[in-house]
Amino acid sequence: MLNRDFTNQAPTMLNKVLIGIQNKSPRRSVYSLVLWTGLTFIFVSASTYFISQSRPAVDYFTHHESTYDSSANTNGPNPLLTTEGIDQFIHDHAYPRLGESANFTGLRQVCDSTKWQKNVYFTCTHNLGGLINVRNMVLNCVRYAIAAGASGLILPLIEARDPTVLSRLKTGEYQSMQFLFDEDWFKKVMKTNCRQMELLDTIEDVPHYRYATMPDLMNVQSFMGQPPGSRQGRMRNRKPEDFRPRFDALIKSQSKRPGERNPVIVRLDDRTLFSWPPSFDSPAFANYFGFILEFRLDLTALANIIVSRVRPTSSSGASKDPYVGVHLRSEADAGKYWASWDQLANATLSAAVESDIKHIYVASGDTDGVAKLAKKAAESGIKVLDKWGVLLKNEKEYLKPFRFDQLAIVDYLTLLESDRFVGSGQSSFSSHILMRREFIANNTLSTDTKNDNGKPRDQFAGPGRLAYWDQDWP
Repeated sequence: MLNRDFTNQAPTMLNKVLIGIQNKSPRRSVYSLVLWTGLTFIFVSASTYFISQSRPAVDYFTHHESTYDSSANTNGPNPLLTTEGIDQFIHDHAYPRLGESANFTGLRQVCDSTKWQKNVYFTCTHNLGGLINVRNMVLNCVRYAIAAGASGLILPLIEARDPTVLSRLKTGEYQSMQFLFDEDWFKKVMKTNCRQMELLDTIEDVPHYRYATMPDLMNVQSFMGQPPGSRQGRMRNRKPEDFRPRFDALIKSQSKRPGERNPVIVRLDDRTLFSWPPSFDSPAFANYFGFILEFRLDLTALANIIVSRVRPTSSSGASKDPYVGVHLRSEADAGKYWASWDQLANATLSAAVESDIKHIYVASGDTDGVAKLAKKAAESGIKVLDKWGVLLKNEKEYLKPFRFDQLAIVDYLTLLESDRFVGSGQSSFSSHILMRREFIANNTLSTDTKNDNGKPRDQFAGPGRLAYWDQDWP
């Protein structure tokens, strides 16, 4: 009422002031005109300001009034662009993480029972592709290094995809683990639970690396005597128990035995994606090995912020609003036989309506597809949100420079927290989210995807799961 009354009274107040000025100074018409113009500008600006302050925020896709606080959108310096500011943001919002409650007893037992070899090092630089594929390749690299009894592991690198042509994966641009993962966490877990294997930052840290014996780039399938091929199923190491005997034979076949002044450095190629089957290891190892990798802390904090805003406290303060998460994998590069936009959209809306959920969080690079979903959902009174519509100005400014696969971390963690999840069974990203959600629900892997009420928590639209989904580490 205050803003509206002020706006309505402004013309009357202005007229009175100006008439008074003219009456007192009838001979100074020029001065009156200047004053008239200046006061008009002041009153119009003030009115515009008060009106703008009472206008609600608008979310990106639906243009509905938003309940999110916009007070953080200041015109001052962005605290998230300073070291102190982002450190405080991480401290306030990144914890706790799932890995902090992980049980690494299985990892410790495997490392304690392994026969280790001096002066043998593993390096893996060809970790490429989407977020979950990179994750699985890094984990397989570490698993092979442990199986080989390598005395040292050079921290894996990530070959970043082309930022403009996303289908171009082999670019020769190598990033550190920190590009996607929390490197400090990885070092801490490995040093605590697999202390026998030294971690080195770069290949130059290997003693006398210039004199190292480097076998040809190792393709695991060929090394294991399996037919090479591009089909994912052929990547599986069908006899992981034979890897160590074959590896020992490889070391013995070198012209020089590993020594301090002539170390052996083994380089794995980019065909390790689905190579090591987790089912080979005990549940104590397989269920928790994936937690040696946690995502970047700053992106984890942003994901937690999004979850807190997509699921605000209800007006009674008694509960949190649920939301359906969907991985709308309908971009142009989606496989021919993957779930279509119609299948994904219909499955998502059905999940929301069946569970009486009024919010959908969508992760997708298909902006047109997201806009279509938002329009269709609005017909049922359902609101569609994405990270750009939820984050505030300072947060979006911080997030904007990140690359495609880095941004996927925010979506992955937000979808992980959803009450219902819908994805494409042919996507490793969707498949892994469902796998991790099953683990969280059951504290072990299970094919049971129903809750206590007998209703499915998650579902895949279109074709079912990948035939090789179980070759991902949970």
